[in-house]
This record gives sequence, structure tokens and C-alpha cells, in this order.
Amino acid sequence: MSIEKRPGPGVLREIRPTIGKYEIKAMLGEGATGVVYEAYDPDVERRVAIKTLHPHLLTGKVGAGLLARFKREAISAAKCLHPNVVTVLEYGQDGNRPFIVMEYVDGISVHRLIKQRRRQGRGISLRRSLTIISGLLNGLHAAHRCGIVHRDVKASNVLIARGGRQIKLADFGMARLNENSDLTMIGSLIGTPRYMAPEVRFGFEADSRADVFSATRLFLELLKMLPEDTTYPRSNLPEIPSMSPGNRIDYSAVYPTAMIPVLVKGLDPDRDLRYQSVSDLMTAIKQALPNLRKEDSTSSERVDPVVRQPADVPPASAEEIEEITILLAEFTGPIATLIVQKYDTGSKSADALAMEISGKIPGLDRQREFVRRWQAMRLSRLERNAEKEPQVFPEKGRSHPRLEEVLNRITAEFAHYVEPISKTFLRQGSNKTTRVD
Repeated sequence: MSIEKRPGPGVLREIRPTIGKYEIKAMLGEGATGVVYEAYDPDVERRVAIKTLHPHLLTGKVGAGLLARFKREAISAAKCLHPNVVTVLEYGQDGNRPFIVMEYVDGISVHRLIKQRRRQGRGISLRRSLTIISGLLNGLHAAHRCGIVHRDVKASNVLIARGGRQIKLADFGMARLNENSDLTMIGSLIGTPRYMAPEVRFGFEADSRADVFSATRLFLELLKMLPEDTTYPRSNLPEIPSMSPGNRIDYSAVYPTAMIPVLVKGLDPDRDLRYQSVSDLMTAIKQALPNLRKEDSTSSERVDPVVRQPADVPPASAEEIEEITILLAEFTGPIATLIVQKYDTGSKSADALAMEISGKIPGLDRQREFVRRWQAMRLSRLERNAEKEPQVFPEKGRSHPRLEEVLNRITAEFAHYVEPISKTFLRQGSNKTTRVD
């Protein structure tokens, strides 16, 4: 629920006078799928916010899916009553236009706050950033306890009520109830890549740890806005292995040194190594607070907290780079060569390079297809290489040392992208043969 009123003359010309019983007062915001209005409920004499869908989007199979997702938003949010979650009051239909009635939050979104402060050349204090992230995590904790994964946590969905003390989490449009995931794929196509956890971005099953990633990404954005005269020791964020370029992490910026380990763990692409709940993330933030003002001899230097290191994989070979370029050309055309040339191919493994380059392909479905195709090519090449080596077949029931080596290598290289299931899939396949090829 965006809460910034649209300025400028003529805003009310195209606004309907009523939706259901509600009197429309102003447009608060408009997006690709719908509009949010400020309205008045004459029965209880209070201001409300009403979210509607564009009628032209409600036709055909896609329209049916969008309508189901819209109704799911109302159901999801209505299940969760908490001071840090925008309250859904009603779901209804006015003619062929569905709508959701929510409490009206008089204030500003975090997205608008950041834009305003940048335009004014002002920062956001650590105290205010902590107030925002604390309210957000409390709201997410309540949602998770209701069995709801939000899946679209971002700056424009976090609202600050007038006075700055009350934080509200809004827009459960991508939310998934744990007991029903039928709408997961519909939602997965609509999120904001910058805040998306890798498992959401590439269409894997997402749980509450996806919200941990998104909340940490927002916290990173807030900490980047600290005023220049801040006295806390600050450092660069170490590069996080296998992080998608689509998440737009600014490694050139400086953040409070004490928070660096918290940010790194919360943003881990491997959800098993991430904080396992928003409560764990909040606990880590609280534990880091006493260290904010601790000066040491390396406080002004780049810190190197304990970070999971990538597997010891050699950089991409000329053959692998050529294969990536040829595959990419099927998705982008002749510009594939130019795209690959922009990357530092001498320091990245072939898989890391392929994952980063996938972000240059328009459309999440096509990005996923590129990644799947590359993984198949990678496995095929490993098998071809194995064929060149002499084969010694073990006794039935015993594993082949070369097979073990290949399995371990593939598992290490793909664990960041398909997580622990990579080893399960590979083991299942290997149990059917004693040959490496």
C-alpha cells in the first residue's frame, strides 16, 4: 500500500467517485497491475486505503491468475493482525473490479524517504534505520507465525506512519500460505530483483528465509544512507560469492564495521547458511550494537569477517567461455560476444560467470532456461572429460574414486545455485551406474 499522494493538477479527473460504499478522495499511487486510493468509509466515518486491479488485466487465463493472486493477498494479510502489518478490512467486488480495503497509513514509504533524503543531500540516522528494520522484522515474524511468507519485502512496501515511530509492512501480493503454494509461480514473476532472494529469483520453493534475505538487503540500503559525519567505524562489504548482479550490491560503499558480518550472513545466497529466521537476524543485530563504537587499528580498513569461501574452482577456460557465449547468443543474439567481453573472465569460474551473465537476459523465465541449459552443458563436458581417462570398474556396491571426484566437484560448483538438493540429485543418478560416463 503506497501512501504518497500524487501531486499536480487534474489528478481527480479520472478517479471514480465511489468504489462500493467507499467515497474516493485521492489517488495514492499507481502501478503496473493496479491503483491505490485514499477513500472514506461513511458507515464508520474513517479514512481507508483501497487497492484495485486494472480491469484490462482481468481477461483470459492470465487475468484469472492475477485475480486469484489479488484475492490471496487479502486472505494472507487478513490472517495476520499485528501492529507492524497493515490491516486488511475487507475484500469485495464493484462490478467487474475487485478491491481490497485496508487501514489508511498517514505517512511515507521507506522508498520515498530514501529518495527524499538523497535529493536533499541528507542521510538517515542509525537510530531511525534500526527503528525501521526492527518494525519490519516484527511484522515479518508475525506473518511467519501465521504461516505466511511475504516474498516481496522492499522499500516501497515498508511504511512509516507520521511521527516516524510506527512501521507497517504492506502489500502481500506475492505472499504464499504454507499450506497452499498453487500461486507461487504467478507471484514469482512479479517481484523486485534487487531485493529477491536467489531461490525466489530462479523459481525454487521459497520459505521464510527468503524474507530474511530481502529484509537484510533493505537494511543494507538503509545503512548506506548513514550521514557522512557518522562517527562509527565503517568498512566496505566483502564481495559475497555467487551473489547475482541483479541484487545490485554496492561493494564500493561503506557500512558500520560491526554490522558487516550480520549483512554478509543475512545476504548469503545459500539459504542454509543464512539466518534461519527473522528472529535470528534481529538477535544478531542487537548483539552487534555494543560493538559499533569500538575502535581498533583496522577500523578504517576493509574488514574480512568469517565468510563462507567459494569452492576451489579454477577460472573459466577459453573453451568454457566460448560455450557460454554460444549459448548466450541463442537468448540475446549477436550482442552475446559484447556482453561476455564486459566481464572479468579471468577471475571467475565458468559457473559463476554463467550465473552473472544470466542477469543480462530479459525475462526471468529465459534467465532460468539459460541457467538450466548451461548446467546440462557443464555436466556433459565433465562426462566427456571423464571418458578420456582409463576406467577401472569397482566391485558392485562400491563407489568409484573417479565417480566420487566428479560428484563432489559438481556438487561444490552447483551448491550455491541449487543448494543441498544438488547432491541428492547427483547421488540418485550415480546409484544407477558404476561408470563415470
